[in-house]
Amino acid sequence: MTAHLPADNRTRDGIAGWLRQSRAFAERYARELFRNKAVLFWSVAFPVAFYLLTITVFVDTSGIPGDALPYVKAGTAVSYGMFGAVIASLNSFGQQLAADFEADRYLQYRSLPLAPSADLAGRMVAGTLLSLVAFVAVVAVAVVTGAQFGLRGLVSAPLVLVAVVSFALVWMTVAVAVATLVRDTRYASIITISIALGSYFLTGYNGTDPSSFQGPDAVLTWLPNTAATRLVSHHVVVPPTGLADRAAALAVPDALFGFAQLVVYGGVAALVGVALMRRVVYREVTA
Repeated sequence: MTAHLPADNRTRDGIAGWLRQSRAFAERYARELFRNKAVLFWSVAFPVAFYLLTITVFVDTSGIPGDALPYVKAGTAVSYGMFGAVIASLNSFGQQLAADFEADRYLQYRSLPLAPSADLAGRMVAGTLLSLVAFVAVVAVAVVTGAQFGLRGLVSAPLVLVAVVSFALVWMTVAVAVATLVRDTRYASIITISIALGSYFLTGYNGTDPSSFQGPDAVLTWLPNTAATRLVSHHVVVPPTGLADRAAALAVPDALFGFAQLVVYGGVAALVGVALMRRVVYREVTA
């Protein structure tokens, strides 16, 4: 009988039961993510190393005015911090889900009164926490190297949080799609890393360097990854008036429009993720 019930009607205690399941899934997935040294390396250490390599090797700091250098470093840190969030949300999240498929855990889960949306919510909470840690780690190291951050206004802090969370939700939904198609952790890792690197470099370092993007600059305002990154950069890299820096040329919408845009992206991503969990992961027919 249970197998014929709508997926999210399997919980016995309504919202309270759903919340308990979400918390249990979040705790389990968070433990797996934060105890995995490979995950922490690729999600946290790798973007930090890339940032340090960039400001010491790839950026000719000798040609940058001293008063502008802290803001160049800050803009670079935001770019790599959001790249770390991509790795955490896409590669680490996707590998974990693929590993559960490989271990046939969903054969058991489908026989239990579990809500697919609670499973996804728990996963996304854990994945979002790792994404935030990845972003903050790069920013913290950047401060040590002399990067200068600030807030443009009272709405900047909550807007940055919304941007990073919505950014993570979009990439985690992509990870769900990849993992449901590729049930092997090795291939899932190759595909998700390729997507992460491709999206980063092909969109001009997530939109922070429009000159390296081979397309109309207006497109960067609408892509989910570039919209979030540019908004974050605009609100935390605040050079003095008139001081030229890497972020100065970015076309960024006003706070209200940017907030609405990111909420829509995150909401649509979450709905697509729930649909995939219900129809593909929990309700698929197995031999």
